[in-house]
Amino acid sequence: MKSAFFLLAIANCAISAQMPFTFPTWDKDPDVDATGNRIFASASELMQLWPGTVVVQGHSFSPSLIPAGTVFYHGRPDKNIPTDPEWLAFDFEHSYMFANGRNAHVLTLVSKRPLRVINFDGLSAHLSTFSQSIIMYGEVRGGGDRKDPAGTQEIAGRLCAWAAENGIDGFIRMEGHFELIECDFAASFDLVSALRVIPQDERTKGRGGRDVPRPEGWVGSLPTDSSREVVVAGKWHDHVPGEMRVRPQYSKFVTFYDPAVTSLVDSRRGKSRDEQTLETLSRADAQMKLAELEAAVAAPWDEDSGIDWASLLHVVVERYGQRLELLAKTLSNAGNPYETAFKARQQVLIMLAPHFTVLDVPSNATREWLTPVVLRCSASMTSGLPTSGLTNQEVILRGAVEDVMAQICRRLARAFHLAYDVEEKRLDAPNVVDGMQSEIKDLMTWLDWTQVWVKCRPACSIEEMCVVGRKDRRSPQCVRRPNA
Repeated sequence: MKSAFFLLAIANCAISAQMPFTFPTWDKDPDVDATGNRIFASASELMQLWPGTVVVQGHSFSPSLIPAGTVFYHGRPDKNIPTDPEWLAFDFEHSYMFANGRNAHVLTLVSKRPLRVINFDGLSAHLSTFSQSIIMYGEVRGGGDRKDPAGTQEIAGRLCAWAAENGIDGFIRMEGHFELIECDFAASFDLVSALRVIPQDERTKGRGGRDVPRPEGWVGSLPTDSSREVVVAGKWHDHVPGEMRVRPQYSKFVTFYDPAVTSLVDSRRGKSRDEQTLETLSRADAQMKLAELEAAVAAPWDEDSGIDWASLLHVVVERYGQRLELLAKTLSNAGNPYETAFKARQQVLIMLAPHFTVLDVPSNATREWLTPVVLRCSASMTSGLPTSGLTNQEVILRGAVEDVMAQICRRLARAFHLAYDVEEKRLDAPNVVDGMQSEIKDLMTWLDWTQVWVKCRPACSIEEMCVVGRKDRRSPQCVRRPNA
């Protein structure tokens, strides 16, 4: 990690802008096996449905809290409270899908204390993912196209056996919506109501749907197939702030992108995040990370550094996500090269302006003059963070933020250097545009912020919703909303 390097550099630059320090090491590509960008992406996408649907295979454990007083729903064919591990829905629409038949009930429950849960990034606790098997078996099993040979109920049982030994109440699961695998209903929830709800028109569910009798005195049609409404409700939590009823505890965030995990390095080299899995994780590395998770959840949950990591990560994405997207769009225009270069120069300068001083001007033809700017920019999100009192997991997060900021600032500086004197050298504009386009494309590919850059183009109408396809998750499409 580069924390000491950047903190020292920024401190020196702040002391005397008249004495720029030369650190040529800023102007080089990140190591091919570096994972700071992946750690950042994993942490910044937690509890957002959209990025977890795009990049299915997760690489991190996220211990999280669900506040006391949080309402959940459970659909079933009777009014009994489950006594075994079962699934709870965050929204009524999700539970209603399981309330079938003429005696359908939806139970409303409220958490009577803060609940400690584990979330897996990506498609959390899904049959097709690998990460939960590490808790279940102490090693990677199943996942991918093979899926886990254990059924969903057996998986819940194995997860809850581990939970009972480690003070955990349940696990977050994700499909078309988030849900909670609750291990002990009596210990965690009070029953608010057990309502016998109006039945759904099961004929709208397709082949095999039955004609359900109407309630006595009911006139007109019944609610249509609620499974499509699950997708509607899930999309409320697609993007920041995501599912706010689950609050990741970043001081306990455990990731397999940690450089200490060596057994995955070769298998993921040169692959996109979509293609990277835990399949080649060694048992030793799995055991190491499982022990780290168990130690993290055993530590006090009400003591941490006080750093709001969720906001810090979001601010970085918020500040640069749309701006980089606009810059890429500007550079792709096929119009006048000079106008494109001029506009792109302005867009880059706006992003770097907070880190320039009046003394930062070229002294030669190289990019060295931008060193103080890059150093200030790189340290802008972390220079004020404490260097002690952080958990090991927070140290990794801080390093990831520094890695990401270093590359953002480096690429922007290189792009600005290309365009710096384009107004004086208009004939160079075509080469300037090509060079800037390459810099920004490489940066955006490296960052891979799916929560910002993977979307329907053009945007969907109010009668449609943007959904991720199963075959090409990077090319979502608009589909018509139910009942629209």
